Amino acid sequence: MVRTTLDLDPVVLSAARAKAAAEHISLGKAVSELALSGLKAPRAPRSAPSGFPVLSGVPGRPVTDELVASYRDHEIDGDEADDDGVA
Repeated sequence: MVRTTLDLDPVVLSAARAKAAAEHISLGKAVSELALSGLKAPRAPRSAPSGFPVLSGVPGRPVTDELVASYRDHEIDGDEADDDGVA
């Protein structure tokens, strides 16, 4: 555990105090739990200035042209053609 000084927004401090009181935990533990829950929460979709959605990838695994092509080719190969031969 690390001891530090934080400048918290009054609303955040109030929420942390309420959580600490309700759960009978220390204020520090309440702030830590709230911060961790914020890190785990799903992020809202973002949009680029063009209006197109911005998709987030997997950390450490950049999206490359080759990766996109492999998914595209797998999807095409996996589709079944209907009677006239069109997928």
